[in-house]
Amino acid sequence: MSASASPIAPAWTARFLVPGALLLMATSYLLVFIADGSRLGMPVIRDAIANTTAAGVAAVPVWQLCRLAPWRFAARWWFIPLHLVGIVVFAVAWYLTIATALGSAGWLSGGAFQLQYLRGPALHWQAMTSLVLYFAVAASCYTAQAIREVRQSALLLRQAEVSALRAQLDPHLLFNTLHSLLELVRSGDARADDAIDRFARVARYVTEGRDDGRGMASLAAEWQMAQDYVALESLRLGERLGCDFTLDESLAGVLMPALTLQPLVENAIRHGVAPRPGPGRIEVSARRDDDVVTLRVRDDGLGATAVTRGSGAGLALVRRRLQACFGDRLQFSAGPRTDVGGWCVEARFPVTSAS
Repeated sequence: MSASASPIAPAWTARFLVPGALLLMATSYLLVFIADGSRLGMPVIRDAIANTTAAGVAAVPVWQLCRLAPWRFAARWWFIPLHLVGIVVFAVAWYLTIATALGSAGWLSGGAFQLQYLRGPALHWQAMTSLVLYFAVAASCYTAQAIREVRQSALLLRQAEVSALRAQLDPHLLFNTLHSLLELVRSGDARADDAIDRFARVARYVTEGRDDGRGMASLAAEWQMAQDYVALESLRLGERLGCDFTLDESLAGVLMPALTLQPLVENAIRHGVAPRPGPGRIEVSARRDDDVVTLRVRDDGLGATAVTRGSGAGLALVRRRLQACFGDRLQFSAGPRTDVGGWCVEARFPVTSAS
């Protein structure tokens, strides 16, 4: 999913924030009128609605101005003068809009239409209110812009991290696996067809996009990807690589960032099993504890004796992507095993399924 253009305000802003702000303004007008000595009745309610409607109508050009002059242009020389002119124009426009709204309200109540211009203290009060309202509208617009840019930056970061994981994975699969496949085909090994199918599935999974725009995949898809990857690595390591996969079937539909499990498995093979003499084994498990997924990848390899262990780019990217997805709800640990030699990576995050 590309970071395509989208409305400045999120959908919830137009649905809830704007009506809520107008309702709050109308209530404020009522309270001011009553505090000024007016009695609560239709004339007071009518004037409050008229003033609020005028404010809403006059605020639309301010919102459009902020869209035409977004916050990223704040350092330009013309940015502040533009808004100074905008404040003056907005105050005049609101003054005329209020006069028109009050005249229309009187006409709807059975009287003749006549512009009702504010004078005296009312004019001074509305002038100050127009200044406050202008800054409130501009601030809300620029805040919405900042929220959108932060979301787009986070999306671009996730896409960059996925690309980094793909770049890290591709050379190992391409050269090592193709060499092993070539040997199988040349020798007429019956495993060649299955290995080619697995390689095609892994390559397709690595290169395909995610329709939801968040780069999420089901645990079942991640599981199949990891199993295919281990099978391909077994072509190179042979009996030196053993693997146990244990998946709680109730977690098959759980969502997690795509290309999360495979880098953990690759880390266990490359840094744990492959460098050690003799056979090694990795254990991959996913269990459910109430509404929490516990994902664990363990090996009996070199463990703490591997100096660069746990500092690989793939492991760091996986942790950051899980953190970006689950926030404070993520518990992530990586370190030497205490029972036997080797390494253990464990991630605990909430159950999130596609609805």
